[in-house]
Amino acid sequence: MTIASLKRRYALFLVNHLYCGTRFFSRKRSLLRFAGFAVGEGTRIVGPVFCTGELRIGKDCWIGRNFSVDGNGTVSIGDNCDLGPNVSFETGGHEIGSPERRAGSGITFSQSVGNGTWIGANSTIIGNTRIGNSCVIGACACVNKDVPDHTLAGGVPAKRLRSL
Repeated sequence: MTIASLKRRYALFLVNHLYCGTRFFSRKRSLLRFAGFAVGEGTRIVGPVFCTGELRIGKDCWIGRNFSVDGNGTVSIGDNCDLGPNVSFETGGHEIGSPERRAGSGITFSQSVGNGTWIGANSTIIGNTRIGNSCVIGACACVNKDVPDHTLAGGVPAKRLRSL
């Protein structure tokens, strides 16, 4: 186990157990930076947080409880974004394999969220996906394709519902 992974585990343990909730935002930001994540000023993270990939969060964001980044990919969240509780970024997957084992070679994804976007509770983002600036993603959506700027999208899979 490397020093970096120990730092990450230690910081996430403190964020998820000691500082979990709607207080101590500056301490949580500091701990997440210590763990190697880029977190902008004024960003408020409720926790718990689960992250195995690379994470960049802009300034003045709100990250609801049970935020997760699964897989070894990259998630970049712009400034002034709001993410509801239980939002999940799935940054890993598999190619379709042979009949003997359908989960083939592992692949990683990069995902980004533009400035000013709001992602509703229990939403999941999968694949190499870009959510544009000033979008709204409805609660419980599964985003598997790019969402253009100023779009309201929702459903499973998420579809454009209207322009904003």
